[in-house]
Amino acid sequence: MRFTFTESAKRDTEKLPKKIQLGLRERLLYWQSSENPLIHAKPLTQHLEATHRFRFSVYRILIKQIGDELRVLRIRHRKDVYRC
Repeated sequence: MRFTFTESAKRDTEKLPKKIQLGLRERLLYWQSSENPLIHAKPLTQHLEATHRFRFSVYRILIKQIGDELRVLRIRHRKDVYRC
């Protein structure tokens, strides 16, 4: 499985501090190299678009599984990520 980013997720990433960006990149590569990256994720039931979420420090990464692709929808602080 591989990660792809939506435009809003790319903008969210650019707003993060550089140190967090580097750590996030390493963590995404680690998850992607895993045989099944979704074992590191939590399934979401009440969210309209996202199917799973990853946790990275105080940030949450909302993703949507589409076949063999994991599309990153949002990367935000935990207090803001679930707000519409």
